[in-house]
Amino acid sequence: MIVLVRLLGLLSLGMAQRIGRILGWSLWIRRTRAREVARVNLALTYPHLSEQERNQMLRNTLRHNGMVGTEMGVFWGKEISDVLGLIRQVHNSQLLDEALADTRGLLILAPHIGNWEQLNMYLSDRCRLTIMFKPAKNPYFDEWMRRRREKGGATLVPTTASGVRTLFKTLQKGGVAGFLPDQEPQRRSGVMVPFMGVPTLTPRMPYELLQRTGARAVMAYALRRPDASGFDIHFIEPDAEIYSDNAEAACAALNRSVEQVVAAAPEQYQWTYKRFKRQPDGIPSPYAAAGVP
Repeated sequence: MIVLVRLLGLLSLGMAQRIGRILGWSLWIRRTRAREVARVNLALTYPHLSEQERNQMLRNTLRHNGMVGTEMGVFWGKEISDVLGLIRQVHNSQLLDEALADTRGLLILAPHIGNWEQLNMYLSDRCRLTIMFKPAKNPYFDEWMRRRREKGGATLVPTTASGVRTLFKTLQKGGVAGFLPDQEPQRRSGVMVPFMGVPTLTPRMPYELLQRTGARAVMAYALRRPDASGFDIHFIEPDAEIYSDNAEAACAALNRSVEQVVAAAPEQYQWTYKRFKRQPDGIPSPYAAAGVP
């Protein structure tokens, strides 16, 4: 895996993305898990679209999904300065400037859209960023990946109790922490609230971090520009109810904030993830119902 990523790192962004689109096409022409998961997700979240319109979105989604994979070589195989040079525009940068100048901690909420590795590189260049990560199954690749990410300036903590404590301490000290808000938690760690009209088990962690530390939250994402011309970084304020002391209200606001991010470029969102696997009691998983492996 490391050798493959290094080889991809020798390529230009345009060539890496071209290979990614071919990979996405291969996911489309066969009954792959990625294709069928995305098909179920799009049917649930865009029921108003025709089947033809959803199929077009599905094809575009798989192309972008393929590019996320092949861009890994560009981000982890090249020098940090080269990666930062791929950023063409930073939208609403004053929002980040104001948040960094605030004495409260800053919680960066970064949904899985575009390429979050580009966002991590940018933020790590601007501030000392602490982010949670799920270790890779291969210990050698995990160690290599962690070194590459931390070389950019980020501090990585695992998705364990000690990692969670580190996030709390970081925010309590006025630091900057990053969190991916659109991953499905365990039932005991989540709240069932709507996301794009679908009951969705949503992590309580952002609510708990904001309530217990008094930190500020900002939504952030990096979108892929057309024609391999690079990436744009975006910062937006989350829904104000995210600071509610009611967990359900805060988690619902979190999902509305993610919806706003998705609306910026739906085809670049990670629809290949089983976001709706755990449904309210008595309702089967939509993926199981569709026969998705």
